Amino acid sequence: MGGLTVAERLQEALPALSFIYYGDTAHVPYGDREAKEVVWLIDKICRHLLQSGAQALVMACNTSSALAYEHVLSWSPRPVIGIIAEAAEAAAQATREGKVGIMANPLTAASGAYERELVRQAERHELGCVEGKAIGCPRLVPFIERGEVEGPAVEEALRAYWQPLERWGADTLILGCTHYPFLRPVLSKLVGPEVTIIDPAYYVAKRLQSLGLGNGAGQRQISYQVSGDPQDFARVGAQLLGRPLEPVIQVKL
Repeated sequence: MGGLTVAERLQEALPALSFIYYGDTAHVPYGDREAKEVVWLIDKICRHLLQSGAQALVMACNTSSALAYEHVLSWSPRPVIGIIAEAAEAAAQATREGKVGIMANPLTAASGAYERELVRQAERHELGCVEGKAIGCPRLVPFIERGEVEGPAVEEALRAYWQPLERWGADTLILGCTHYPFLRPVLSKLVGPEVTIIDPAYYVAKRLQSLGLGNGAGQRQISYQVSGDPQDFARVGAQLLGRPLEPVIQVKL
């Protein structure tokens, strides 16, 4: 479900963009899997998307970006756009005190990818010292996959994950999983207006624009594919987005 937040942003920013959305619902959540298994799964998906005619690949998943981005970049004949670099650049420029919190899946948090990228972006833009602190949040994705984005249980989980970042002094928070923007209304109230929340999807759209994709005219074509139950995906997706999804088909790789 997480990649839907990126797909929605792309449709808003690039109304002429055609895309194939592949949701690996049979293997969610990636954050609980071995790193080598995630790389293997992403490799298969990316090859399928390129064979289907994709002109660029967007890894609309932070765990995929953290673990498989360099691998896919090494062989893909088309541009590969990850989540992490775009979000880290924005966060490094937004932080006031040089402390950026990251809420992410356990594998993304354990990879250290965001912390390394924040340092790189701070050096690149001559911003001084910028630190990152990642918290693994295994309870959040199951909520969203069920369509549960508010309520006492969601609030309690978010509070438990935010408190160590708050004590550390984070003034900027990266939504380090593309599922998490669905929780943003609750999270914004919890962290307050002084904390800048970074949604990577916005910056992915800007990157595609810079490549000249989605700027032309013509009939947009959108295909939603999943590895698991297409009816369940369509039902929960419609609940999360507040509108029906285009037809969803099952494609097993």
